[in-house]
Amino acid sequence: MRHISRYAYPNTRIRAMISGLLGEDFFTRVSGLDFNSFLDALEKTAYSDIIKNRQTLTPEEFEVSCISYDREKLKKISSFFLSRNEKHLIFVLDERYTIEQIKYVLRLWKKRQQPFHPASAGEFSSVLKAETIEDVIKILEDSEYALAIEKAKDYFKKSGWLYPVEISIDRQYFEKLQAAIEKLSFSDRIVAKNILGAEIDRENLLWLGRIRLYYLGKEPADFFGFFPGGARLSEKELKRLMNEERFRVEGLKLPGYYENIIEKLPERLLEIDNILEGIIIHQIKKALIERPFTIGIPLGYIFLKLRETRRLIGIFVSKYFAMKLYQ
Repeated sequence: MRHISRYAYPNTRIRAMISGLLGEDFFTRVSGLDFNSFLDALEKTAYSDIIKNRQTLTPEEFEVSCISYDREKLKKISSFFLSRNEKHLIFVLDERYTIEQIKYVLRLWKKRQQPFHPASAGEFSSVLKAETIEDVIKILEDSEYALAIEKAKDYFKKSGWLYPVEISIDRQYFEKLQAAIEKLSFSDRIVAKNILGAEIDRENLLWLGRIRLYYLGKEPADFFGFFPGGARLSEKELKRLMNEERFRVEGLKLPGYYENIIEKLPERLLEIDNILEGIIIHQIKKALIERPFTIGIPLGYIFLKLRETRRLIGIFVSKYFAMKLYQ
């Protein structure tokens, strides 16, 4: 009963927020529209305030506004809960946006570029002034990201590739996420590990495919790492797959659909990504039906909202530049 009372109010509110997300019919409808007609359609949604200055709105401004809107939604969800553990997990999930921002800034820094929109760099804008990776670490010394970058510093200096730094930052984040999950109740841990574990499997399998396509053989095996907390594949199993000449699923206790995914690697990554996304959505729907008074409802909303935002940003960018091309 305590579990029901804890989730009855917040999950009722969050279910209403889920019902307010854009449906697949919206994305089907706007796919064939030009840029201005797409904005006309957005004006009839919750994004109307974001595009109120549509005549001068750039892709960078649209992305910054969408992310700010998402983070306000997460803050609102956090306010529904009284328990410290649920609040903390939502706080950690909000950090995804910060992680993406610092990785974006590091890519700009490596290319010696400036952001098109100042807000894109946010609190990490000073990193762009750094001359060396040591300077970056010094600038970030008061943040936890300095430690993650320090761990990957030698790999970066040896290869010149930024991805070991990004992987180290992501790994630190996923370790923090696992710690937050472990503080939840038993039933919440099961649901969280099913949903978030499927997300981590997605990240790991796509990374496994990219390693095979672009990096394997160019660097020693210990150069690569995977993220902890996958629902179906452990880091040990992923490393075993990475070192095989052909991906083999013998000895892995996996559902048939995961076996099919692994056998398709490393090619067809876009198709595989769509399948893995479908697995996550299946876990969310399962939680909505079978475990309505658990952490699965807020986790489901957070994933679906981020998915919606990424799709809208992608559509905005493609239609914006198509319009500029023909002007």
